[in-house]
Amino acid sequence: MRAVNVPLACSLILGALSASDAVAGGIGVITTAGVHQETIYAYDEELSQYSVSQLRPNLGAGVQGLLGDRDDRILGYVKMYYMMDSPQVDNDIPGKVKAQNEGVEGALEYAVREDARSVGVATVGVQWGLLPNADALQLTAISGIGAGALTLDSSEFILVEVGAGAQYALTDQLYLHGELAYQGRYRKSFAHGGGVNVGVRFMFD
Repeated sequence: MRAVNVPLACSLILGALSASDAVAGGIGVITTAGVHQETIYAYDEELSQYSVSQLRPNLGAGVQGLLGDRDDRILGYVKMYYMMDSPQVDNDIPGKVKAQNEGVEGALEYAVREDARSVGVATVGVQWGLLPNADALQLTAISGIGAGALTLDSSEFILVEVGAGAQYALTDQLYLHGELAYQGRYRKSFAHGGGVNVGVRFMFD
């Protein structure tokens, strides 16, 4: 599955932010780190397929654009960042398959990804301010959708993100923010995950 329209939409939003002085918004940098599920498939001599899941760490960094005034409680955002998925681990895959599936005997054929995987990710979403009269500190909720659309091994995926966090005004225009988020991936099946986002934003207006 290739979500090629998401990066295009992100580019159009960023272009709108930079093209017009009348549009309030901002730019910034973002870092992310978390864990996600990965599936390893194994096959017996009759080519019956079995699978086991494992949690693998990931981390990334990139840029973000904001649409809205700095005093607005609702802001649109677009994030584009590089993310690296850690290699899979061969932690007794045959033993786990046989423990989860009765009657499986003999040798199993399987393969693990031994190298880190590079992914180009783009997401669009909305940030809600939860406090009606916040001063420097604002509690937030986020929801977004995007894709890991640029990969070297054709393993693109849809990404869904929902979370909560906070934003703190360092100055009138400079903001520090962070969120703890559920991050689900979809490619043939759904894989769960979670992560922490931390970034700095400069608001134009």
